[in-house]
Amino acid sequence: MQLPVITVTRLRSPTAWVQRAAAVCFAQPFISLTVLFLLLAPVFAPGFTGTSAGLAMAASPMGLGFQRFTATGPKDALGRGISDMLDTDMVNLLNEQGNRDCLLAVREVKRMDEVLKELELQKSPMFDQSKRVIQNVIELRYSAAGHVTTTETSMTIDIRITDSRSGKQVASFEATLDPEKEDILQTIDKAVKSILDQICPRMHKLNLSVGPYFVIDAEVCGIEKPFQVRPKGQFGGVLVKFAPASREAGSFTEAGRAYGAMWNGSGNYTIRWNGDSGAFRASNPNTARAGALSSKNNDVMTGTVTRLAKRCAAG
Repeated sequence: MQLPVITVTRLRSPTAWVQRAAAVCFAQPFISLTVLFLLLAPVFAPGFTGTSAGLAMAASPMGLGFQRFTATGPKDALGRGISDMLDTDMVNLLNEQGNRDCLLAVREVKRMDEVLKELELQKSPMFDQSKRVIQNVIELRYSAAGHVTTTETSMTIDIRITDSRSGKQVASFEATLDPEKEDILQTIDKAVKSILDQICPRMHKLNLSVGPYFVIDAEVCGIEKPFQVRPKGQFGGVLVKFAPASREAGSFTEAGRAYGAMWNGSGNYTIRWNGDSGAFRASNPNTARAGALSSKNNDVMTGTVTRLAKRCAAG
């Protein structure tokens, strides 16, 4: 059987180079009052408007903090700067209209010691107490750690997201690229989208088929965690289980009864993403058995997947 082509469209405006450069410059070894306010007030939270209502709305998000990544190899300095790029890109992604219901906010963690020292300093008589910044640190729910391994011709980025309350790993991302030939910023863009979809998944609409009879028309929660679906019609007795390895690839199995025969098959798939649309394709060797008779097939499933605006149901 053949796996369908899945298409997903993201509708996200590209992050400007100047914004990313500003993020790196932002990480200087001093803390101004303006910077301190940006670090402590929950302005990274979706829905912040600067009003009292906006502050109330932004007071409840879960904090996501990117630790300073470790790096090895001849281009380790570039690798250590990856976490700053992720900070900036995730803030921009969360501030998009379609992601503001995620209730996730980027929290500064690399320079918290400096922030706390500044807060203590503001308690001194040298400061106008009516204008001092009030501490309002967002709780750190998720902690992102990473390591970048570099060689003369390659860079491997490995990111792990841990739930600070339970210690459970809830998301991950890994990619290898040639920084001389490939755009690092595109990889960063893919990383933040992948992390967000794992922590705060959206529903995805699957429209897949193998010919006119084997048709999958279903909604699933997320696209990076295991899920299972059943085709429509006479093939409804066949259960298809997907095991994603990433946003872009994975494997699947299928088993069940249809048209009086037992069907069994498996295969690997890939997804070519273009924003919130992606193209899914997989080879699908399968066997149908009815009594002493059997038939072996080499199918290809193709179709489309659409990343929907609605979030997965809680729990």
